[in-house]
Amino acid sequence: MAFVCEGMFLGIGGQKCASTWLYNILMQHPSIRLSRRKEVDFFSYYFDKGYEWYESNFDNSDATSLYGDVSPSYLIHPNAPSRAFNYNSDFKIILILRDPIDRAYSNHLHEIKKGHISIEKYDFTEGVKNNPLYLDQGRYGKHLERWLDVFPREQILVLFQEEIEENSLVIANQVFSFLGLTAVNSISNIRSNESVLYRNKFIGSSLWRVGFLLRRRGLGSIVEFLKNTSMVRQLRHRNRIPVRSVAAPISQETESFLFQFFLDDVRFLEELLGRPVPWKRFH
Repeated sequence: MAFVCEGMFLGIGGQKCASTWLYNILMQHPSIRLSRRKEVDFFSYYFDKGYEWYESNFDNSDATSLYGDVSPSYLIHPNAPSRAFNYNSDFKIILILRDPIDRAYSNHLHEIKKGHISIEKYDFTEGVKNNPLYLDQGRYGKHLERWLDVFPREQILVLFQEEIEENSLVIANQVFSFLGLTAVNSISNIRSNESVLYRNKFIGSSLWRVGFLLRRRGLGSIVEFLKNTSMVRQLRHRNRIPVRSVAAPISQETESFLFQFFLDDVRFLEELLGRPVPWKRFH
């Protein structure tokens, strides 16, 4: 395992919590080399493939770079913290959280986008009943405690999506400082992935597949360049319907249920962090 070095870091989630933003701002720093696959999921789903497979996802030809793996599945996987620590106890950990009720609704929109559920069959209330991960993925205190049982607090940076939305450059430089890197004067203003449906499914799925195949070959930077060209940007925009615009909003009854469900965990999270969370509905 000669590849293991002090300059490795993990982005561990949470799911639907600005992981795309994190991946893209990390790509913009010249001293960072990310895994060829956008989400390696080694310490969660593919641990049986072994360390050699994990390391094959990185181009380790530049000894001066920091190497990073952004895989949101790591936060909630029960074995991910110990597996990561046993591989590299010097890992720096980056965790981004958001209001757990907003996260659950975003999860619901994502399931519609993927075709796992239909808008007609499942409104958000039915989605919560149908999929326990809507709830479990938002129990941040429970999951963070498991990571803190293994890694020291100073090796874990916890950020909030709401604060990223207020000033993304400040938070980006907070990430870079945590990693021991120099600050930057600007970053590209990249939106997080929005759940969408396609007017023309063939065009939408074709563009997605091209991007997927290029990323699998370590060409993620080319994907981001192409996405920002005028022609591709216009084509994607005209072919997309935001799921949020056609899905039913959160009912007051379901919001009240979720508030009560998450409240104790939110308070526990605040104890772990030593600071209040920036989620207004919980204050």
